[in-house]
Amino acid sequence: MPDTTQPIAYLLRTLDRLLEERFTDALANHRLSRRQWQLLNVLAETQSTINQLDVATAPNQETSSREPSEASLEQLLSGGLVAEKGGVYRLTDAGRTEYRKALNDVNGVRDISTQGLENGEYERTIRTLETMINNLTT
Repeated sequence: MPDTTQPIAYLLRTLDRLLEERFTDALANHRLSRRQWQLLNVLAETQSTINQLDVATAPNQETSSREPSEASLEQLLSGGLVAEKGGVYRLTDAGRTEYRKALNDVNGVRDISTQGLENGEYERTIRTLETMINNLTT
């Protein structure tokens, strides 16, 4: 049985660290950073300008360390995963292929992290955390 005497802050920091490590490892297999992964996620859905990419990925970045898209896009462009025309970026065929492969690995991390949870438990946990966050921000 898990130790339920640990403070929630400790558990959340530990979970965050472990998730970051696993996602970093999964993406490293594809030579992608977390920031590049965020950009590929947006571009897998729609073509975007740099400003649109910055807005779309902002919720996934900590306010204190928001990184503009340009540097990460340059690496994706030079690697042939992204193309640019008239300031609009899109995934190339090679980019779509690599995105699907990386997505499979990322989904594997997500599946492992939720193993053993009963039906609806993940969603209930998310709602609980959102409620706690809302309680502390009001």
